[in-house]
Amino acid sequence: MWRFKDPIRHELPAARWPSAEEAARSQLFQPIRIGQAELESRTWVPAMVPWRATADGFVTRDNLDWYARFAEGQPGALVVEATGVRDIPSGPLLRIGHDRFIPGLRQLVETVRTASRGHTRLFIQIIDFLSVKRRPEKA
Repeated sequence: MWRFKDPIRHELPAARWPSAEEAARSQLFQPIRIGQAELESRTWVPAMVPWRATADGFVTRDNLDWYARFAEGQPGALVVEATGVRDIPSGPLLRIGHDRFIPGLRQLVETVRTASRGHTRLFIQIIDFLSVKRRPEKA
């Protein structure tokens, strides 16, 4: 295995929590523009797969509660879980491949907007569920 011959060792500063003033000045809590989206802060809640949708991919009360909980902290952005783009079974994961999913997704947007008091931008991670066979079938 390759290794640095003479690695540079940097002295670590003493660990401490920042003061309220230092935190307020931090870039983490400053606005940022990403394309046409303006975020109030640079804090993100990444996409997770909580398996809370119906087996048909519809938004449930559990989905709404899950995302509301994160939105209450008012992150700059919250990324909705891997959401299927094709109208095929995907288990208890959200889907967006047909207009019948729009009302539930709209409710999710409104839930996040209300819980964050309009401070959080919502993004969605899309995924295409392909038919993958892990093992060849026996002849």
